[in-house]
Amino acid sequence: MINLFTDTFNAIPSERVYIQNRHQVITYGEIQSSIAKFKDQNPELIGKNCALVSNSRFYLAKSLPLVASVTHKIFLQPQCLKDDVIEEFYLKADIEYVIKISHTDIEIVKVSDVVILNKSEQEWLLSTSGTTGTPKLVSYYITSLMKTTKKDVVKGAGFHWGLCYDLNRFAGMQVYLQAIASGSSLTISESDEDLNSIVAVFTDKEVNCLSATPSFWRKMLMTKNSNSLPLKRITLGGEIADQTVLNSLKKHFVDANVIHIYASTEAGVGFTVKDYKAGFPYDYIGISKLSSIELKIVDDLLWIKSNRGADTLLNGSLDVDIDGFINTGDIVEVINNRVFFVGRDSGTINVGGNKVIPEEIESVLNSHPDVVHSKVFGKKNSVLGMLVNAEIVSKNTLEQDEKKIFKKELIIFCKSELVSFKVPAMIKFVDNIAVNESGKIVRK
Repeated sequence: MINLFTDTFNAIPSERVYIQNRHQVITYGEIQSSIAKFKDQNPELIGKNCALVSNSRFYLAKSLPLVASVTHKIFLQPQCLKDDVIEEFYLKADIEYVIKISHTDIEIVKVSDVVILNKSEQEWLLSTSGTTGTPKLVSYYITSLMKTTKKDVVKGAGFHWGLCYDLNRFAGMQVYLQAIASGSSLTISESDEDLNSIVAVFTDKEVNCLSATPSFWRKMLMTKNSNSLPLKRITLGGEIADQTVLNSLKKHFVDANVIHIYASTEAGVGFTVKDYKAGFPYDYIGISKLSSIELKIVDDLLWIKSNRGADTLLNGSLDVDIDGFINTGDIVEVINNRVFFVGRDSGTINVGGNKVIPEEIESVLNSHPDVVHSKVFGKKNSVLGMLVNAEIVSKNTLEQDEKKIFKKELIIFCKSELVSFKVPAMIKFVDNIAVNESGKIVRK
């Protein structure tokens, strides 16, 4: 049986590096040999539906081609899912085996018997992050997942990708599949690694293509020796790429192309923006130059129709209109023929009856030259319902008196850019702003 994913490996020179980390290097040839052995050793998995679990990005990447060579469905299960969600997902996806991967072992556990008479092409199952609610489970045919990947194996030899996302998330899977499709190497960092260590390894392995959230990039820019990375291609996704972070990246990595990508687990890869400007051109709206997708704005919300999205929604629901457009939940505004992302509709704060969007205020705070990163959230108030609060990572180490002075400066700065009810009532300085498994700010 033809397998679009694993057959890709056969077209790549065996001596090329497939994946590597600080201590290990695995070539495409070694993976080709491992695939053959895995098929012989695990005949019970042929055509089965399997959940794949690991706390290591590297070992997940090492084992994924092996499992994909024999199974029908692959559920790339995140570590953070609650037991009741896992149970429901297994039921909806007809999961028969759970494959647990560690640095020393692959453990296979049978969890159910399922009779499937008509099997389609291979399906890959991904969970949404559940940032604003219960996670959804979506299914992609592998052809759909690889639809936007560039497949030039000759050019691919010159690209060395770094992985900063979890492999069991849509963004991480897109980086991974792009590297495989073009026969490029992938240097993998782990989620618990120190950023300075990640930069050192990426520099040592000559990583020149890197994709991450704006939150990750803001932290990366402040790390020691980050300007030693020989980057040729920078992509941002998952959060709003404001002008401040785009300018900072272009200034810091003068030889790199900076691209921000609009994508989601449910809708797939939407579109890319390559002009170094926040937002996207208004002529993307409607039937436009974007041949594979269509966009529209309804009541300040962006809607998308695409042939790149998930093939099936196995758990949860989507807001889809009669014409097949999906409500992205992203609030946008149009200024001078440019569409700007404002924030998530589900994350608004009600301040005395006024709608406040955290990302809008964060964009203002982040534009201050002495602010590295910010997080805005609401706190309950007996009079106004909620008050706007902000956490700030300062570029400079501040003494107590300096913090008081800087707070006043930030409030004045915000008042010059925002209406009064959007100005933070409280500002707290922190060393770090937490991000979740998807690299996005934790907002719960």
